[in-house]
Amino acid sequence: MTTGFEDLWPAPGRGVTSTRTTEADKATEDRLLEATDRLVRQVGVRRLSMSEVARAAGVARGTLYRYYESRDVLLEALRRRTTEWFFDEVTEALTSLPTLSEQVGAFSEIIARTINPPRDQTPHRARSGTNPAAMIHILGTHGTEAVERTASFLLPYVEAARERGEIPQDTDVAGASAWLARILLSFTIFQVSSNPDDDGRPVSALIVRYAVEGLAGPRGDR
Repeated sequence: MTTGFEDLWPAPGRGVTSTRTTEADKATEDRLLEATDRLVRQVGVRRLSMSEVARAAGVARGTLYRYYESRDVLLEALRRRTTEWFFDEVTEALTSLPTLSEQVGAFSEIIARTINPPRDQTPHRARSGTNPAAMIHILGTHGTEAVERTASFLLPYVEAARERGEIPQDTDVAGASAWLARILLSFTIFQVSSNPDDDGRPVSALIVRYAVEGLAGPRGDR
């Protein structure tokens, strides 16, 4: 079954420069992206047309083209917003956590909660505003790009862990970030896909206990 979001994952460094210069511009762009989001869920990326987006947003086609010069540019803006919202939520959650293992564990729970929001949340939205259908494909079907983007996000956290001695000083930070990204995504997506009612905590517990220890090496007390 298609969710319409099969193509929505931006590689690191991609994206479009926002055209927002005033509050009115921001409001218009938000309206256009919301309309695009709804239509992609309804008809899919391949059937999306600029005319339908303009109609759904209640603006003239000329207005749409003033903000997004092509369908590809519009979709790139939607991709970028989806990932920005997701990683903003992750950043907020990780800021107060003191260790890398706790940070990666919390990250895994957010992935699980985003893909499979609790029943008391709006069905098509996670807490951050990210569309779960989009995130399933972003995190599950575009593996290379998802790993790269997640590893890029994790890199400063791994560097900080090395500086405070949580992992060895000779740790390859880039390689360790890629390792954690792969563990994080594969474990979490597999668990949630296999157990739709799972909130991600069992996987989080495993990651907290073992994933970072894989970087630090075996310890005699464990």
